[in-house]
Amino acid sequence: MNAFRMIRLGAIGLALVSRLVCAHELDASLDRHSGPHEFIAQLVAAKEVGSKPTEVSASSVNVYRPQSKRDLTALGFGVQAVFGFSPNDNMFIQKGRGEAPQPVYGVVVMARQDAVNERIREMGSPATVKEVIPMVMTAVVCQQ
Repeated sequence: MNAFRMIRLGAIGLALVSRLVCAHELDASLDRHSGPHEFIAQLVAAKEVGSKPTEVSASSVNVYRPQSKRDLTALGFGVQAVFGFSPNDNMFIQKGRGEAPQPVYGVVVMARQDAVNERIREMGSPATVKEVIPMVMTAVVCQQ
């Protein structure tokens, strides 16, 4: 193997390792011991997500996108969005006047539902898993 190829392989390996080392892993937050306010507030304080949601669903669930150049992971998968809501909490925008949903928070990851289910079981988390886009994106949902 020539020297240039070894240098190139080393650079690629270093880039992959540094991406993993610099990533902020959210596994511990998915054990349902924290609440929506604490979960989102820590990410806002660390500038991992913006302080304002990028979307608010009809059920008042607030969706936040990771900040550019920030690597968030959960269960070893890349996080595409984080979400949360708690009734009567000024941190969250509440839509409508109907019955407020129960406190909820979680993440949307780039992974198949079966792979996420397996990691949740291994972790022993009581979180539930919902398919967002078949074979592509899955939500990890923590309800209190």
